[in-house]
Amino acid sequence: MTETSSPRSVADARELLELTELTDIVFFETGARRKPDVEETPLSIQIALRREELLLEVRCRATVSGSGGEYLADASAVFTLREPIEVSDAIITEFVERVGVMSVYPYLRESITQSGAKLGLDRPVLKLLRPGDIHITVDDSDDKDSTETT
Repeated sequence: MTETSSPRSVADARELLELTELTDIVFFETGARRKPDVEETPLSIQIALRREELLLEVRCRATVSGSGGEYLADASAVFTLREPIEVSDAIITEFVERVGVMSVYPYLRESITQSGAKLGLDRPVLKLLRPGDIHITVDDSDDKDSTETT
């Protein structure tokens, strides 16, 4: 008779971080277009999470406009878990805010900046994200987490 062990219970985001490894950055869409009359809008980031037994994927879709252009970058950070876990939604939310978004954000910044350079426009310089800048709210209409930066 074989015993099946139950998944490890994770107590906090720090413990979850110790059980994960960033294994990939995946781009889904990038784009920019000239739009001379565009109204300047602040950076907006929508966040989605995919959870599987040994995988967490934090996807961020960033949009911003100004200086004659509109920009989009959509990418995810893929984290592989070392073992199956049990973890609360609150811990997952903290992990996404403090680790997941912070992992993919530099790639979004680079994509948007390079898009502006390719168009010959003033490159948008996106601010640094600091702990506490990202707060996730759940959008029940499509089961995706989303947020906007401040």
